[in-house]
Amino acid sequence: MQKINYLIVLVLIIFLISCSEKSKLNVDVSNQEIDLSISRLDKELFEADLYKLRELNSKWVNDYGYLYETFISQMMNMGLPQDPMITYRLEKFLTDSTVNFIKQELDKSYSDFSSYEQELEDAFKHYSYYFPEKTIPKIVTFYSNFSGAKSFPYADTLGIGLDMFIGRNSDVVKFLPGDKYFQYGKEDMDPENMVSESVKSWIYYNFSDRMEFINNSNYALRKDFLSSIIYHGKMMLVLDAMMPRKSIATKFQYTQVEMEWCERSEKQLYENLIEFKLIYSKSGKEIASYINPGSFTPGLPPESPGGIGKWIGYRMVKQYYEENDIPLQELLTAKGDERKILSFYSL
Repeated sequence: MQKINYLIVLVLIIFLISCSEKSKLNVDVSNQEIDLSISRLDKELFEADLYKLRELNSKWVNDYGYLYETFISQMMNMGLPQDPMITYRLEKFLTDSTVNFIKQELDKSYSDFSSYEQELEDAFKHYSYYFPEKTIPKIVTFYSNFSGAKSFPYADTLGIGLDMFIGRNSDVVKFLPGDKYFQYGKEDMDPENMVSESVKSWIYYNFSDRMEFINNSNYALRKDFLSSIIYHGKMMLVLDAMMPRKSIATKFQYTQVEMEWCERSEKQLYENLIEFKLIYSKSGKEIASYINPGSFTPGLPPESPGGIGKWIGYRMVKQYYEENDIPLQELLTAKGDERKILSFYSL
């Protein structure tokens, strides 16, 4: 009898633990139907018939519009697609030995795109679940000429610069100049980051003020420290909602060691924000030091990851969301709720 009672108690404990750990973000989207279009501009370009470049150039202008025009004029500095010399410039680009080497390196990760398609589809099924009125973007992969354009969201299209996720160990990355591509940036160029970083850019594009996004909302600062980290925390919670099975470390582009440091240091981090009066600071320099990417966060130990303010904001927002009956849409559109969110934050 005593053994039976013990088993009953054990089952009850396991049940209670599982209930307490159940997140509002664990939703079933298996019946969510979306029509996700994925096109490979990079593949069309690299495999182009050199004798048909004039026709293909016209096709790409028609099919990819603003993205292709930006690729030609800004990423490649070839002028405009309508330039009479464009076919000559395209042929010169496509027959360049370095470009062909880059293509071979990209093929190692992206010749078979099926696993990434599945990941993108799952993410946008969640997007459709939470935001049914929103448009599902057309996905277009492209070559950015290592211009820094990891993603290119506009109108109803999400462009993904695959070369920016070619892999940190690629021979191409080893030759990228260190004064332009910092080491922490090179370490973020792995294919496993491609989907989450692209989805993240779509979130910022859709849920940020338009002018703020144009001025790079990934580093956006609000009126003070708290409102800045809460803003970024909300964006990261949406990413968490769209990709619940992706590790939180990958979403923040942290290593597992860095993630463990964050979790271990969370209480001390928050106490420091209070003690040194950072939580309501209006200093752009102080806020940026906690928001901007880097090899570590200035003012913190070197083992800390960069941009840790976004992670702290995410922790605050997620705890508030989990403990309150508030839809994700309502949370995103709420204004002036930073102090209310902070009041629910406990460690």
